[in-house]
Parts: sequence; structure tokens; C-alpha cells
Amino acid sequence: MNRDLLYRFFKGNTSFEEEKQIRQWMGASEANKITFMQERKIYDALLLTSPDISKPNRKEQTISWHGIGTVAAVLLLLIVSILYMRTLIYESNTPEEYNTLVVPAGQRIHLILADNTDIWLNANSTFRYPSEFSKKNRTVYLDGEAFFDVSKDDKKPFVVKTAPGDIKVTGTSFNVEAYSKQGGFEASLFEGSVEIYRDEAKLASLRPNEIGVMTDNQITITPISDTDKYLWRKGLIAFSDKKLEEILLTFEKYFAVEIQINTEQLPQHTYTGKFRQSDGVDYALRVLQKSIRFSYERDEETGIVYIK
Repeated sequence: MNRDLLYRFFKGNTSFEEEKQIRQWMGASEANKITFMQERKIYDALLLTSPDISKPNRKEQTISWHGIGTVAAVLLLLIVSILYMRTLIYESNTPEEYNTLVVPAGQRIHLILADNTDIWLNANSTFRYPSEFSKKNRTVYLDGEAFFDVSKDDKKPFVVKTAPGDIKVTGTSFNVEAYSKQGGFEASLFEGSVEIYRDEAKLASLRPNEIGVMTDNQITITPISDTDKYLWRKGLIAFSDKKLEEILLTFEKYFAVEIQINTEQLPQHTYTGKFRQSDGVDYALRVLQKSIRFSYERDEETGIVYIK
């Protein structure tokens, strides 16, 4: 596989056909998967030590972390490297080694694991997966939101562990949202089937186009009625007939900003529309003001947004 093509993939600059070519190449042999992971580690290390060293054109400023500039990318890679080293030290007495990815607010990460599983990680998410992923196990850890297109393997289930509950699949496409700070757990299935567990006890199974919401260790299953909410993979935050309070909570999650409500009663009008994460919270609030009457101020020192 051409190294320049792989590096463009890591930077997020490949076409759909090129991504398909890379996935087919990875699936052709175990050696190709190993080469892919080695090149990924080399690329990350080069970016960490010299952000421009892997760029044939120094005008290019994007990497596989969508929407992040060079400086932010280096800081993110530093965080990833520190967490990775801490994990290695913590796991030094065990046979497993883990990689950890941390996604900043307003960003998202696209990666392909060694078993050809395709993953998108949403803003403010932390994702941990084994370095020797396909050889030993397919168990990953998530705090946040992710979309999984899991490579099928009936003998080796794919397990996503979160604080509220776990998901077990053999090969399927699904979205899971489980932010520890906000609480709650949602699993949405698009293809195949998934099983949801809590403390090793099976709670439910989902069928395609169903969403399971966990409340007090109980799962409520309903048909998926709003597919726009999964547009976050394209960098969009979508709302369908949502009240201001719900929207503000979502802004806190995606933009990593504290929002305080300094009014006894918020407007009860609802809003339907979309925002780009990369535009930031101030732009989103100004657009929202055109549909819902409210005012706000932002403390420049603390970054806190006050709704009036």
C-alpha cells in the first residue's frame, strides 16, 4: 500500500473509493493490518515531534482529527500519548496494552481498527482499545458517543463497555451514546443485531431501526423516529422540535461550555434545525435567537454562558 495514500487517509483527505481501497487491502491479510497499525503509530509520532514532517505540502494543515488546526492537533496527540503511556504503565503487569483517544469539544475522530471495524467518535468522547486488538480480544471502552460499523466475526464478539451498560455484537452498525458526566445510555441499531447488558445480565436485544434507552437499569425500546440526530458524524448537531432547555444541554456536551440559566422560566418554543460543530457555541446561540426569544452573555474569563 502506498504510504502517501495511508497518510492522506490519516489526515482525512481521502475519497470514499480510496477509503474502500484501504479497507479491502487491510482485509486481505494479517500482515496488511499490522502494517496499517505500524504506519498509524509512526504517523502520530511524527506529528507529535514535528507537525509538518509528514506533509509533502506545507500549506496543508489538517489531519485525521476533522476540523482541528495544527496546534490543536499536536496538543491532542500529546494528550493521547500521555494517556497511552499511563495506560501502558498501569497495564505493565498484564498481557494487554491499550491505546486511548480523547476527542476535544467540537471535533470528531474517524478510525479503523485492526479487524477492519469502522468507528466515528463524537466530541468530548474517550475511547480505549487493545493494541493487539484482533489477536486477543475485541473489547473496547467508551465514555461518550460513537458510531460503529463492526466487522463480522461470529467466534469473537465485539464488546463496547460503558459505565451504564455494555453492548455485545458479532457484526453490525449501531450508535451508542453514554457520557458519564451527563448520564444516560442510548443504543441505536441500523443493521444486524445487538445485545445490551448490565453487570453481565442481559437486559435487551435490538432489531434494526430500534433505539434502546436505559433508565434505572431498565431498557425502553422504541422505533428510531429521528435519524438527523446521527448527523454528528458529518459535524452537524441536529434538533427536531426540541425545547431551549434540551438544546442548551446538548450545547454543553458538544462545545464543552458551561451554560447557566439566570431566568425563572425559559421560553417554551421549540426549534428544528442544524448547526455545525466547527462554528462554535456563540454562532449557534445567535442563530437560535432568531427562532427563540432569549438573551445571553458570555464571561470572557471563565467562558461561562449566562442565559437571561
